[in-house]
Amino acid sequence: MTRFYRPDRIDYDVVVLDQQSGVSRWATAGVEVVEAPHALVDGGGSMASESFRTYAASVAPRLRDFAEQVATVDQFGATMHRYQSYQAVRAVLRDAQGVLLAEVRCDGSVTIPGELDQDLRRQFIGMINGWLPMTIREVDRSKYDNALASLVKARRVVDAMLREVVGLAAGGLDPMPWELVAAAMGVPPETLDSWYRAPDGLAK
Repeated sequence: MTRFYRPDRIDYDVVVLDQQSGVSRWATAGVEVVEAPHALVDGGGSMASESFRTYAASVAPRLRDFAEQVATVDQFGATMHRYQSYQAVRAVLRDAQGVLLAEVRCDGSVTIPGELDQDLRRQFIGMINGWLPMTIREVDRSKYDNALASLVKARRVVDAMLREVVGLAAGGLDPMPWELVAAAMGVPPETLDSWYRAPDGLAK
């Protein structure tokens, strides 16, 4: 299913710490109406095209300027370091209806809905090509503590990958029926309910 874009605004989001619960969450700190290049938006363009990714990444300099302002004084009056500010700020591009088109970080990296999270992608590839194969060697050397630590780390990455892919499959742009997601995983739908939908609110 092809999606098209007509960027309308940028939301500047920041990570805000709830002082009572101690939970961090994203909150919109500012909104800017975007005058995008007409060549990119007239009639809509494919969100899968490189031109859209290039357009989204072009927001990064303005995002860094915004992060510099946040680095000076946060909402609680405390000074933040530049690196922390860059980690705590992102831009979200939305269309006129408020639908999320892309998420941009200060380093210019772009995530488009329906794509696998880039950090998770790197972790998964690193697990397969890097430290996971060493687990067998650790077992052969009777270094069971190292082997167990690697396996637990691998389990966390695989669990995160499962959660991500289930979310993309069941709640993405062209959602699969929940029963088909369960069948693909070889489990009954009610089992999948208990694993993912109840805690995460994924819809059929």
